[in-house]
Amino acid sequence: MMYSLRLRGLRDKHNFTQQEIAARLQLTRDAYSLYELGKRQMNYETLGMLADFFDVSIDYLLGRYEANPVLLSEDEQNVVNQYRTLDNRGKETIKANLAFETSHIPKTDSVKKSAV
Repeated sequence: MMYSLRLRGLRDKHNFTQQEIAARLQLTRDAYSLYELGKRQMNYETLGMLADFFDVSIDYLLGRYEANPVLLSEDEQNVVNQYRTLDNRGKETIKANLAFETSHIPKTDSVKKSAV
């Protein structure tokens, strides 16, 4: 089952233990372990909770997509749409501004233990 591989990969990527995930989702560690081993099928509610927990789509967990699609907020989509209307000079200016503004921000994973 694809979701078992995805769950293990996501857990490892974000440095969670099975116990931590189980506790946060109010599951037993044994139940979560069986999901990761592919020996127990999840119901829709659990599948949704895990997708939300890891900030991925259910389709990603089920293996329908290789990469989890990035969902944009309305503001982010407006920025993308405006960027697409710019000429090359405008796009280069925006890229330079973004590089400058983000140069001081440390790179981190999108899921943090304290934020989930």
